[in-house]
Amino acid sequence: MSISPAQAYDLGQVPSPRPVAMGDALNALGVSTAALYLNPANMPLARVYHLEALAAYGPEDTRQTYGLAIVDSLLNAGHISGGVGATWSEFDPQGIQRQWIDGRLALALPLGDHLSFGVTGRWLRVGQARGAGPFGPSPVSDGGSGPLYNLITFDAGATATLVEGLRIAVVGHNLTNPGSSLAPTTAAAGIGYTTSIFSIEADGLLDFTTWGATRGRAMAGAEVFLDNHYALRGGWRYDAGMNINAASAGFGYIDPRWSVEVAYRHDLISEHASSLAVLSLRYFYDALGNTSPVDQPDSL
Repeated sequence: MSISPAQAYDLGQVPSPRPVAMGDALNALGVSTAALYLNPANMPLARVYHLEALAAYGPEDTRQTYGLAIVDSLLNAGHISGGVGATWSEFDPQGIQRQWIDGRLALALPLGDHLSFGVTGRWLRVGQARGAGPFGPSPVSDGGSGPLYNLITFDAGATATLVEGLRIAVVGHNLTNPGSSLAPTTAAAGIGYTTSIFSIEADGLLDFTTWGATRGRAMAGAEVFLDNHYALRGGWRYDAGMNINAASAGFGYIDPRWSVEVAYRHDLISEHASSLAVLSLRYFYDALGNTSPVDQPDSL
């Protein structure tokens, strides 16, 4: 492949159209299924019962990702929100052939109208081709038989609503500190503002594991919601560890019962540019007859 394994793996993050389109800057405003992967504390902030199927593809590394997720913020009379998701990913099938399964179970609890907390349990299993390196099969380089990595860890986050529409958030990922770039320990913070017709957010992330020293990411994104159905999105991300600037854009059609959303990210300033396209289909089930997703932009 034409890019590095670090670019292809991308911290092991699960790509979803709305975060990818907005430069991954959704730690404060990312509700619905995006909260399952970014910040579980956001799950109670919109009244949703959403089911999502997603797929992603990157041509430079022949990356593939397929996943399913469910998020329910109506559990226990609206006091506890929950979500579950699973994805399978692979890149470089003709080379190192890295494959991984990512399973998540999240719970979140609002404390009053201005603060919420959430925790996500994560199971990660990573495999890789044996004998794919320049020295051939070797227990030293290959790590022996079995999966390359198999662990359980967790994420935790908190989100505060300062005034209506204005939120700040903090979240930590892989907080058991596995000590591996396959499950790097990171900390992120974001501030975002949303209305019925637009959203904007800026985030920062610190990676304590991947590079042997702390490196950061800066992320920003915006979204405009038109004619009660159409979401237009754009974003930018700078990764200091790889010294890469990436631009992204996305589009979504949102119906009261379903949505189809796409996103595309491409490295604009990089020695070896990569790109990623993401597609998702979501179904909105509203057993309690609450306001539809079209009437609640936060439910995107």
